[in-house]
Amino acid sequence: MALSDDLFRPEDTTFLTYLVGISIFVTLFHVGVARWWIYVVVHSVFAGSLIFRLRYISGKPHPFLRFLRYWYIPLFLIVVYEQIDSFILGLHGRYLDHVILGFEKSLFGGHPSVWMECFANPVLTEIMKIAYNSYYWMGPLLGIVLYLDRDLIPFRRMIFSVSLAFFISYFGFILFPVEGPRYALSHLYKGPLEGYFVTAFQDFIMEHGDIHGGCMPSSHVAVALTVLLLAWTYRRRMAYWLTPLVLMLCVSTVYCRYHYVSDVVAGALVGFFAFWWGKKVYGKHEVGDRELSV
Repeated sequence: MALSDDLFRPEDTTFLTYLVGISIFVTLFHVGVARWWIYVVVHSVFAGSLIFRLRYISGKPHPFLRFLRYWYIPLFLIVVYEQIDSFILGLHGRYLDHVILGFEKSLFGGHPSVWMECFANPVLTEIMKIAYNSYYWMGPLLGIVLYLDRDLIPFRRMIFSVSLAFFISYFGFILFPVEGPRYALSHLYKGPLEGYFVTAFQDFIMEHGDIHGGCMPSSHVAVALTVLLLAWTYRRRMAYWLTPLVLMLCVSTVYCRYHYVSDVVAGALVGFFAFWWGKKVYGKHEVGDRELSV
C-alpha cells in the first residue's frame, strides 16, 4: 500500500494512544476531579470514532477533506491541552514545586529566575516575550511551508514528532504537576516584569489561555526544539533564523518566570527524543520525498 493511502498513520496512532491513555488515567485517578466520567466518555468516544472518521476522509479528493486529514491533530491540540487543567492534580492531589525548588537551590545556591530579575528592564523583557511567543507560530509556519510545497512525507514526520513532544509533555504535567516560579516564588520577586506590546499580549495569553500547573517538562522548549531540528533537516534557510530564536526562547522560559531550569532541561530531552523517534519511524523514506497522491 502506498504511504499516501495509509488509513492509519503513525501520527494517528500517537493521538489514539494519548486519548486512550488519558481515559485510563482519569478512570484510575479521579479523586477530587469534578464530573471525571465526562472526560472518560469524551476521550473514549473520540478515540473510538477516530478510525471511522479517518476511513471517510482518507483519499478524498476534496481539498478541505485532504486538509483535514493532514491537519486534524494540530487543530485538536489546544482542546486536549485545556482539558488537562481539570484533572492535573488527579494523581498527587497537590503541586510538587517544593521538590524542584529544593533541588535547584542545592544545585545553584538560589533560584535562577529570581537571580535573573537583576537584569530585567522593559527592552530585555520585550525581547524575551517575543522569543517566548514565537513558540505559537514557528511550528505552524514550518508546517504550512511543507504542506504548500507538497513535501507531505516531511510534513507527516513533523506532525508525528511535534505531537509526540506535546503528548509526552501533557502526561508529564499530570505525573509531576508544577505551578512554576511565577506562583511558587511570587513572594521573592520585586514586582512584575515590565515591557511593551508583545509583553502585554503574552501576559494576556498566559492569564486567559494557559493551564495552571503545566510546567514539567516545558512543552515550549520540547516543541520549539523539535521544530528547529526538523527545520535543519528540511528547510535550512528557515533554521538559520529560527536557531537564535529558539535559544532565546529557552532562556525566556526562566527569565519570564514560567519555568524552572529543570523544566527546560526536561523539555529539551523530550524534544530530542521526539525528533529522534520521528526519524526512526519515517527514516526509511528519503529526506525531501514528495507524496504526490493524497
